[in-house]
Amino acid sequence: MSRSLHASARLALPLGLAVALSVPSLALADADAERLEADLQAFFAGEGTLEIGDISSALLRSRVTAEDLRFESHDGERLTIDRYVVRGDYDRPDEVTLEGIRLEAFLDEPGVMGIERVVLSDPGRAVPPRDEEALAEQWLGGLLLSGLSLELTEGPVASLASLRLDGDLEDGSGGLWVEALELDLARMIDQAPADERTRLRMISNVLTDGSGRLRLDAAFDAEWEERDGHTRLASEGHIDLKDALRLAHAVTLPVLLPEGVSAAQLFTDERLLEAATLLGGELSLTLGDHGLFPRLVTLGAAMGGVTESQYLEQARTQAQGFGMMFGPQVQELLEGLVALMEGSAETLELTVTLPAESRLESLADDPLALPDRLDLRIETR
Repeated sequence: MSRSLHASARLALPLGLAVALSVPSLALADADAERLEADLQAFFAGEGTLEIGDISSALLRSRVTAEDLRFESHDGERLTIDRYVVRGDYDRPDEVTLEGIRLEAFLDEPGVMGIERVVLSDPGRAVPPRDEEALAEQWLGGLLLSGLSLELTEGPVASLASLRLDGDLEDGSGGLWVEALELDLARMIDQAPADERTRLRMISNVLTDGSGRLRLDAAFDAEWEERDGHTRLASEGHIDLKDALRLAHAVTLPVLLPEGVSAAQLFTDERLLEAATLLGGELSLTLGDHGLFPRLVTLGAAMGGVTESQYLEQARTQAQGFGMMFGPQVQELLEGLVALMEGSAETLELTVTLPAESRLESLADDPLALPDRLDLRIETR
């Protein structure tokens, strides 16, 4: 056999093998594309009409993509999605991504909601279940949403830069993060019933210092770990309202769990947490004033028909009265709030040390006795 024939034979063998292997793989990819179309149609079945522009599969990247989805419900709602992408094994995807989402005429409003991108990590299935409980369990373990906007007839009323959710606590941690949620309260109040607008505008003015626009950032982390025969639960987080306040918390709880209960279950079922035995623990709550509390004084004085100094004096008197009823720790807490209102302090921190060998359920049974059972420390600065 000539050298050229030998070379041709060596080349033909791997090419032939590749072709042979690709035939079933291509068939599998086509089957996934057909399954995605069928599953999407089933998801919207009975609710309206779904049209899909194109469905394609990428063999080497294990990806199935549906493009130009258009759904119209029997009630006139319209949903469009530019791209719906499933990555990984179709039966257990690594990721599902939705891009260019637009929802019109929802909740009986002629409004438009837009979302630039939604990414779901390890969703459990390629298309969401229709059952709400199953949806939360199977499809919302890890979510990243970016570029949300809401527009009603009068104009834009809400926007959100991003929202990230890690709801799978089996790995020992999870959380929720919200970045730049902005609400145009003034426009939203204009759509409220006429007899409620005055009260709502009053609340809006206090929260936004008269701008009518509220911005919120928030972050909440939770984690757990096994330690020497017990479980340590920890959580921290904060909410920031621009030009209003910052509220932050930190919790550490060593607990003994009921038999057969995992730590991850405690974060999703408060009844289980009440049944756990506390081995002490500490909770801190920090309230930082960014302008809200002095505005509350102005509002309270106006509503009460008194001066601001008179209003503050009434608040101090009430703090002393509650102190006589519930103890000096309660009085100290209320006087700290008065300090925020009068501007002599910017931050109030409350730290609570929980008693060992107790249950949250027993603590909740007698709330009036809590000041005597808990170690409370209040600090203003």
